[in-house]
Amino acid sequence: MYNEDKIYMPVPQKFARGDEMGRGPYEKSGIIADTGLHPGKKHEEHYEILFPEGKHEMTLKVQLWYLPYGNKQSDPFLWKEVVKNVKVSKVE
Repeated sequence: MYNEDKIYMPVPQKFARGDEMGRGPYEKSGIIADTGLHPGKKHEEHYEILFPEGKHEMTLKVQLWYLPYGNKQSDPFLWKEVVKNVKVSKVE
């Protein structure tokens, strides 16, 4: 089974140190990186998922979660889910 997580969000570090996000303006010293999904802007990802040996059909499930504080312990909810069956022709 293939599984990969990516988090898209602005990263204002607490006092510009470590991996903890600042809670208020007094702790945030600027945005170090912004990987957020912005409204109206298209975003595309590319993944290479290998089919298991001898298989020519696979079910893919992609989930887009909203994580208010960047982790699943912070009241997350599933925003969108897409499930597709993918078939490839046999190569000879």
